[in-house]
Amino acid sequence: MRSLRELRSRDLRVLLDEEIAHWTAELDWDFADVASAVADAVDARTVAGRAVQDGPRALAYCYWLREQGRAVVGSLFAAEQARGQGLEERLLDAVLAEAQARPDCERVEGQTLFSTTAVADESYARSGFAGRARQYLMRDLAEPLPAAPDDWRLVPLARSHIPEAARLVFESHSGSADAVLNSVYLSPERTRQFVETLMLHDGCGRFMAEASLAAFGPEGLLGVVLCSRVSRRNGHICQVSVLPRLHGRGVGRALVVAALERLRREGLTTASLSVTAGNERATRLYARLGFRLHRTYGAYAWVRPPQRLWL
Repeated sequence: MRSLRELRSRDLRVLLDEEIAHWTAELDWDFADVASAVADAVDARTVAGRAVQDGPRALAYCYWLREQGRAVVGSLFAAEQARGQGLEERLLDAVLAEAQARPDCERVEGQTLFSTTAVADESYARSGFAGRARQYLMRDLAEPLPAAPDDWRLVPLARSHIPEAARLVFESHSGSADAVLNSVYLSPERTRQFVETLMLHDGCGRFMAEASLAAFGPEGLLGVVLCSRVSRRNGHICQVSVLPRLHGRGVGRALVVAALERLRREGLTTASLSVTAGNERATRLYARLGFRLHRTYGAYAWVRPPQRLWL
């Protein structure tokens, strides 16, 4: 096992190309931009992590990045012939230990959506992480769309909406498991940075202004939906947030149905989103809107003792 800081992008090129093909087939998610960023970061020595090699060829790798005092664990990927041999688990154990040992990282976060082993969750548990199951859902846009209430004014989500939208996203996540496990929801400032990253810097695929909407009522902004294109044919709903006092009133349903209509109008054929499994109101809504479970994965966080995470 070698540190990524000892390697060059050329050492990972074949493995990264296989990873791009794998996630396109598995999740309908084009990983090319992420793989390119990883390659650039390896050459610039700005990414940490480990890789397992067989001679000159990399068989598996896992990376992590430091952001604002936290470590964020990225993909955990092994070549097809190297899976099921314990390589991924060894890599993840080493990466988690490395990130936890950094004195400038008070917090470590990771998710297992982009992982080629089903037992990555066990590594997080062994390392003392708190976590919750999440669901990656998909929908065929060729299927008929259900009706939605039209009691609210839906407008394209614009740059000028960012401050108000970020406050709404923060408020909608307050007290939730998502807010405990993902530090982008820990403060209004961090949530604003998160929304800006999605909208202005393509932080989750290519942002689709055409399908991202804000719902307004007489009292102002009620909810938002943010969408991106994550492959040639798949549109991902990155965020659905509604003021807590309006949950169950149909605002979220109206936003998601309108977003799906626009994704289909843009020529996309599938839609995807992720939801925490314990969020029963949201999972019921998405099931009624035609989304089906595609993959279950975990979201995890650790904080340096004596701090604790309460779920």
